[in-house]
Parts: sequence; structure tokens; C-alpha cells
Amino acid sequence: GNKKALFIGINYTGTKAELKGCINDVKNVSQLVCQRFGFQNCLYLTDEQQDSNKKPTYNNIIEGMKWLVQGAKSGDSLFFHYSGHGGTARDADGDEVDGYDETILPLDYETAGQILDDVIYENLVTPLPQGCRLTAIFDSCHSGTVLDLPYTYQCDGQVEVIENDVRKEVFKKAFSIVGSLITGDQAKIASSLLSLFDGSINFAQLAGGGGAQNSAANQNAINKRKHDADVIQFSGCRDNQTSADAKINNEATGAMSYALITVLNQNPNMTYTQLLSSIRQVMKQKNFSQIPQLSTSHPMNMNEVF
Repeated sequence: GNKKALFIGINYTGTKAELKGCINDVKNVSQLVCQRFGFQNCLYLTDEQQDSNKKPTYNNIIEGMKWLVQGAKSGDSLFFHYSGHGGTARDADGDEVDGYDETILPLDYETAGQILDDVIYENLVTPLPQGCRLTAIFDSCHSGTVLDLPYTYQCDGQVEVIENDVRKEVFKKAFSIVGSLITGDQAKIASSLLSLFDGSINFAQLAGGGGAQNSAANQNAINKRKHDADVIQFSGCRDNQTSADAKINNEATGAMSYALITVLNQNPNMTYTQLLSSIRQVMKQKNFSQIPQLSTSHPMNMNEVF
């Protein structure tokens, strides 16, 4: 199939929101993606570009997303990489559990506004046909669920799935139970808590009552986000964490991008489980506090090669 990639890196140069490592991230990740995985058809939106159509403004980013998915068919591989500020905006349509939409901040966010996760989902995920694969990488604050995908994998050997639209409730109520899982400990979490095979979790029990009504609402949220195409999102941090802008070999780099490049350069043929575990290890060694996350559009075989 065809291979297309969209890379967005925003340093917000000269503004109060300036970041150091985002354009470097794009250069490093794109080098890996193009050389190692053979992506030829690539679009770059960075704030150092002279061409006004290539600057990462709100409109250009949306146009870039449309370009990426345009003409996508079964067997195609699409790659999306965003490095820049992420944020949260009050949820207007009531579809987010914590009352906030996760967002990304285009270069002109002060005038054009933030790009909401619902808008990203609509432009990047909704148009995809079955059998097409989109891999998305976000290295930004609040990027834990920016693609609005229903399943999140916390995997260290054991693959665990938390359905995203109820995840925050679950994290609050069951933090002590999943604490060991979230910190990447090998401790086995009660299998009744999280079940990979049908993606179902007994949330009523976790959320303390409100059973049937509760799970119907959850199922609704999940059905809304399910998608037949393979959509895979790696993100630099969970919704309540802040992405580390790290210096690596004296180059400012986002922690997620750095870890991904390091791991894939060591071994390009990893399964998703191995990849997530290895990314975690690299981040631990470098003392980054954030926990990388992997989210998908439907329950996936995590032993598949990346």
C-alpha cells in the first residue's frame, strides 16, 4: 500500500510559549520513519518554514490532516507526528469524562484557537477505510488521549486495556489497584479488573454503584469512538502529566520522541508490547516522570510487530 506521513513541529519561537525541542523531534522522527520504514510521501509543517502554507497554523494543520487521509485505502500506512504544546479546553458537547477536551495548540492558537480532540478525530480517524493503518505520535502535554480512541494499553508484559472514555473515573476510583500497573511494576493486576479479550471492564463495581445506567453510558462513549481502521496512538504523557522537554546529546528533544527513536534504532522489529515497555524503560533510565501511553481504535493484538 501507499505510505504517507505528516510531521508537525512547533517551537512557538519568539512567543511566551516558546519550546526548544519540537522541530528537532520532527527531524529525528522523520529521519527514522523515512529511512527505516520507507515513507516517501511526507509533508512537514514547522514554524521555521518560509512558505506560509507550510507553517503549522490552525488551517494548515487541518489541511495537512485532510491531505494525509485523502484517498486512503485498505493496505495503506499513514503516519502522523505532532510535537508542540497540548492543552485542555472545556468540553462543549459532554463527551469527555473529565469535562475537558484534550487539544493541540497551532502556531496561531491565540487568534485561531486550539484544535480539539474531537476535530482531530473527525479529520484523521473518521475518513479511514478498514484495513488502513494510522500510527500517530504526540509529544505534548495532555496528549494522553488526544486522538479520542476508545482503548488504552498499559503494557508491561501483561497487556491491560482501559477504555478511555471511562478511564479518568477509573483512575480516580481504582488508583490504588492500578497504581502498580501505572508505575510499570510487574505485579499482576486482578484479571477481573481489566479484560483484553472483549475490552469490557466491570466499571459499575469500580465506580461504586449506578451499575446498568453507568455501563450503558460507557458503552455509548466507546461505540462512538470505535473505528474499523487500525489507528494506533503513542503519546508522550497521560492526560494529567506534562511532557518533558529534555536535552539529549545537547539537543533539546521531547522525551517521547527521544525514547521512540532510541528504541526503534536498537531493534526495528518489535511488537507493540515490547515497544511500549522499552520506551518506558528508556524514560525511567533518563528519569522522565511521564508514562508513555498507547491507544488504539479497537482491541488489538499487542504482540503484532510495530
